[in-house]
Amino acid sequence: MSSHDLKVTSRQEKGKQAAKRLRREGLVPAVAYGHKEEPVKLALNAKELRDLMAHGGSHGLLNLKCEGAPDSPVIIKALQRHPVSHAVNAVDFLRVSLTEKVTASVPLVLEGEPVGVKMDGGVLVQALHQLEIQAFPQDLPEHIMVDVSHLEFDGAPIHVREITLPQGVEAMTDGEEPVAVVNPPALEEEAPSSVPEDTEADSVPAEHGSALTGGTTDKAHHTGNRSDTGEKPAGPDNGGITSRQADNAKSGG
Repeated sequence: MSSHDLKVTSRQEKGKQAAKRLRREGLVPAVAYGHKEEPVKLALNAKELRDLMAHGGSHGLLNLKCEGAPDSPVIIKALQRHPVSHAVNAVDFLRVSLTEKVTASVPLVLEGEPVGVKMDGGVLVQALHQLEIQAFPQDLPEHIMVDVSHLEFDGAPIHVREITLPQGVEAMTDGEEPVAVVNPPALEEEAPSSVPEDTEADSVPAEHGSALTGGTTDKAHHTGNRSDTGEKPAGPDNGGITSRQADNAKSGG
């Protein structure tokens, strides 16, 4: 797999106020650590980071280029995001060796139209969106394609063990985890009214909406050491499904 170059600059200031000043200047605070070296505080262009992520580069090997320092191979361990705008607030880079395998979480992308959807009107349900893998850094894929064209209406799901992986990549997720299935379309039933027909509209209380919640960090892609971006470190999120979701994948629950 190819690596992506990413320009960074070193920085000395740390803390929330310094991080805010960087963001106002169109920069993102970052830190590179691991591999028995001292953490280094960095900053990178926010637009260049967005472009990298738009092209799937955040899941593979990166080559940090900093003036006056040798290039450094890294992978993104975690991204910290703004809770409202979802813009990246901080980045944790993990230094890697090209001769040592790392564990990472990469997206699963479904391809093909299932026969159960095309011929029988079924609904394709993706139960697993991220796959935990192990590989050398230079072999990390940006995503893994999963062919679902053979899935039949209300038939068996495709499992992790059935995915064709790139050369040099080993799946760490349980092989029996379901990835996708074609379910029958859900039937919409008319909900019975709990309000008598002769009740005045003004006497019926308004129904409260559901509260929306949002996380502030992306998944922790890889194992590594504690970060120092001047911000609260991004927490891990394995990107997988719960056992309940796995049990419900076949039933579309």
